[in-house]
This record gives sequence, structure tokens and C-alpha cells, in this order.
Amino acid sequence: MQDDIRTRLPDNDANSEENLSGPAAARKIADLVSAGDSCFFCTRDLSSELHSRPMTVIEVEDGGTLWFFTEIDSFKNVELDRDPRVTLFFKEGDNGGHLRLDGTATQVLDKSTIHRLWTPKLRAWFTEGEDDPRISVLRVDPTGGEYWDNRHGTAIAGIKMLFGAIAGQRTDDGVHGRLSF
Repeated sequence: MQDDIRTRLPDNDANSEENLSGPAAARKIADLVSAGDSCFFCTRDLSSELHSRPMTVIEVEDGGTLWFFTEIDSFKNVELDRDPRVTLFFKEGDNGGHLRLDGTATQVLDKSTIHRLWTPKLRAWFTEGEDDPRISVLRVDPTGGEYWDNRHGTAIAGIKMLFGAIAGQRTDDGVHGRLSF
């Protein structure tokens, strides 16, 4: 029987736990993922193993839904047709938060959604603009996840880490929690 590692760690090594659900979980996603941030977007291949690739978030909605642009005939869309479950991994800078998000992806081909989410930089991939017939938009609805964050923001966390290194003392005041919807 495997014992829980947290029972074997000294108290000062454990992050505080703050589990979030519903609107609070959606706000945490928005805090850790700002529009334009990249993630590892993982689908499941034919063996049900994770297949990862970097992708950029176009928009995060208030409810936590994330939007991505991709090619309609991409291999990820083939994998999503077979199994719509995804796992996304985010990192917010050197001293920032981390997020693992599980969800369900849906392919959207609606021209009004494409128009609403379109930005000129996407022309680098879709040379015909927002009317490019290769455009597919992926909507990811989160089902759960996990986050690790600092309490005082990236700059303060960096300063505290520097002072901790100088003093030879641990200064981790991070917070960890599960997200549920």
C-alpha cells in the first residue's frame, strides 16, 4: 500500500491547499491564462497516450472556456473526433503559476465565431484571412484540473526567492488546489 507523501513531509514543505469550484475556478483559470498565452495542448492518440503540441489561447471566457484556432484537417482534429478529452498544461513565467486543465474539446466551424475571435496575427497560419477554408476553432470546456500559484504575484515571488537564496532559507508561500466545474 502506497502512503501519501504529504504525510511524510515537514509542515513547512507543504503548500497551502485552496480547492476551487464553479466561478472561483473559472476566475483562477483567467488569472493564470491570459489571452495569447501558450500551453501544451494534449489529445489522446490511438493508444490513449497523450499527444502534445504547443498551442496559443485566443480567448478565455468568464466561465473558463478556452478558444484555439487550428487547421480543419490537422491530426489533432482527427484525434479529437475519436476522443474529445484534452489536457492542457500552462506555465505563467519563471515565478508565476502552473495549471493543468482537463476538458472536452469541440470543433466549431461557425463563421460568426471565427469572425469574433479572429486577430490579424492569425494570417501567418491562415493566409486567406478569416475566410480561409482551413480554419477550425476549438472550444475547450474545462471539467477539472489542478493549479500551483504564488500568493503575492510574480515580482514579489521573485524577490522572495532571491532573498531566500541569499539567506539560505526556503521562502515558498505557494498555494495548490484542485479545480472542479
